[in-house]
Amino acid sequence: MNAKVDAAKAPETKTATPALAKDAAPMVPLKAICAEMKLDPRLAREKLRIAAREAKKFPEPAKAHKPRSAWEWAKGSQAEKEARTALAS
Repeated sequence: MNAKVDAAKAPETKTATPALAKDAAPMVPLKAICAEMKLDPRLAREKLRIAAREAKKFPEPAKAHKPRSAWEWAKGSQAEKEARTALAS
C-alpha cells in the first residue's frame, strides 16, 4: 500500500527519448561507411580515435564525437567528409 502512495506523490519524470524532428538530417553510421569503403570496422574506429586526437588536422571529427557514443555523422556534413578522409589515409 505504501508503494502506491509513494508512486502517487512522486513527480512525473519524462523518459529519455531521442528527439525526432522532421527537419533533422539523416545520420550516416560508421558501419555504412565501412561497408562502402570495404574497411574493417574495428580498424576504422582505431583510425578515427587517432584522427580525433589530431584536432588541428581533423577538427570536425574531434568536435563531433563524444566518448562512449556511436561513430555517426549528419549526411553531407563537414565532419563526415573529414572522417572519410581520415579513414582513407
